[in-house]
Amino acid sequence: MDEVTPKELGAELGISPRTIRAWLRAQGWQSVPYTRWRLTTDQAAAVRRHFAQRG
Repeated sequence: MDEVTPKELGAELGISPRTIRAWLRAQGWQSVPYTRWRLTTDQAAAVRRHFAQRG
């Protein structure tokens, strides 16, 4: 399974990784505290869809 980080998505989408992490938390996709976020392919696709609609 391929994984992607909010930092990688942020660079791809031109959005701050902090904004992406805040949106992920609002969706209930809480990361384990003090660990690196690793998104599944489905989660990354949801982030792309959400932020593409905003642009």
